[in-house]
Amino acid sequence: MSLVSALQAGKSGLTANQKWSESTARNISNANTEGYVRKETHFSTHARPGAGVFVSDISREVDASLDRMHRYENSKMSKERTIYEGIEEYTAFLGQPNDEQSPASKLGKLENAFLTLANNPGSTAIQGTVLDAAEDMVYSMRETSNTLKQLGSEVELEIKYEVSDLNENLYRLSDLNQRLIETDGPSLDRGELSDEIGRILDDMSSIMDIRTVFQNDGRVSVYTGNGSAMVENTTVNDVSYMQGTGQLMIGNIDITPNNPSSRSFSNGSLGGLMALKDDIMPRFQLQLDEMARGLMQNFENSDASLGAGQAGLFTDGGAAFDPTNLTDLASRISVNTAVKPKEGGDLWRLRDGIGAPSEGSAGDASQIQAFMGSFDTKLTYATNTDLPQNIDIKTFANNLVAYQQTERTSAEKSYASARSSAETIEASRLSMQGVNIDDELQKLILIEQSYAANSQTMKTVSKMMDILINIV
Repeated sequence: MSLVSALQAGKSGLTANQKWSESTARNISNANTEGYVRKETHFSTHARPGAGVFVSDISREVDASLDRMHRYENSKMSKERTIYEGIEEYTAFLGQPNDEQSPASKLGKLENAFLTLANNPGSTAIQGTVLDAAEDMVYSMRETSNTLKQLGSEVELEIKYEVSDLNENLYRLSDLNQRLIETDGPSLDRGELSDEIGRILDDMSSIMDIRTVFQNDGRVSVYTGNGSAMVENTTVNDVSYMQGTGQLMIGNIDITPNNPSSRSFSNGSLGGLMALKDDIMPRFQLQLDEMARGLMQNFENSDASLGAGQAGLFTDGGAAFDPTNLTDLASRISVNTAVKPKEGGDLWRLRDGIGAPSEGSAGDASQIQAFMGSFDTKLTYATNTDLPQNIDIKTFANNLVAYQQTERTSAEKSYASARSSAETIEASRLSMQGVNIDDELQKLILIEQSYAANSQTMKTVSKMMDILINIV
C-alpha cells in the first residue's frame, strides 16, 4: 500500500468514525424519547483498493411485523378504552338498581309511598309524600336521560376533534414524504424523518385502524383498515364527518364503521366514538324512553277518572301519552300539575283520580289500589331494547339499570384485555427497537479504539512522509 493510499484509508476511517460516534451519541441522548428508534451504522469498503471505508447505511432497527401488530393492538385498545370511558361516565350517574339515585330505586320508593297512602287515603301528609316520590321519580329519569344526551353531545364534539387531528396527521405525513424525497443517501436526518413518520402512524392508529405501505426510501402510503386511501406519496384525501347523516367520508366513499361499505374501518377512538353514538347510547336512550312510556301508559290506563286524551299522573311535558312522539320521552316526563298544590292542583287527586270532577270520600282507597296495580301490570316493550318484552314496570326498571351496568362491566373487561395485549406487544417492540444504554456505551469504547487506530495510521504516514522529504 502506498503512503497516499494509507493516508486516504486513515482519513476515510476517521470520517466514518465521526458518523458512527454521532449516531451513537444520538441513540444515548434519545434513549427516553418516545417513538425514537435505535440507529445502527453500517460500513463498507470502497471498490477501489486502498480507498478505505465509508458509511453505507444508517439503519433504523425496526421490525415491520411488530410495528403492524403494535398499531393494530393499539387501535383495538383505543376503541375499547373510548367505549368504556363513555359508558363509565354515564353509568356513574345512573347507579346500581338499589342505589339511592337510580330510577329503579326511585320507582320502588314511589310504590311504597302509594302502599302507605292506601292504608290512610285521607292523609294530606302522606299524599304529599306520594307527590314527592313521584317528583323524585321523574326527576331521576329526566336527569339520567339528560346525562346520556350530554354524553352524546360530547361524543359528537370528540368525533370532530378526532377527524381534525387525523387530517392534520395526514398532511404531516405528506410533508415528511416530500422531505424524504429531497434527502439524499443514508443520514441521521433521514432516520429522524422516519422516526417522525413512525410517531405519526402510532398516533393515527389510536384514532383508527390503518394499513401502511412503505417504499424503499422510507415514504409511506396510508389506508383505512379496509383499504380506502388517505395518503399516497404526497397526495392527501381528507376525512370528513357529516354530522347531519352521521357518516365519515373520504371523498364520496363512506368509511363509517359497521356500514355496508367494504372500505370502512372498525377500531381506534373513532371506532369507539361511533359505536357509542350509533349503537350503545341510542339503545340506552330507548330503554329509558320505554320505561317512561310504561309509567305513562300504565298510570293512564289504571285511572278510571280520565277522559279521552286526558293526561294521567305522568305526562309528556304536560300532555297525554302520544305513541307517535316517543323519542327522548324520558327527558320530558313530568308529574301532572293537577296534583301540585303550588301550581293550583289538588293532592286529593292522588286518591280519587287525576281527572276526578270533585273530591271523593277520604276513606276510599279504590283508585289508589288501581294505581298500585300499575306497578305489576305487564306491558309489551320494544324488541330492540335488548330487554325482556312482556314484563311489569318494576322488573323493566331493574333490568334496565342492571343491563346498563353490565354493559359497563363488559366494556371494562374488554378494555383491560385489549390493554394487556397492547402492552405485551409494546414491550416486545421496545426491546427490539429501543436504546440499550449499556450497549451504546460499549460502542463508544469501540469508537474510541477505532479513532485511535485511524489517527495512529495518519500520524505514522505523516512521520514517514516527513522522513522522505528530509531525505530529499
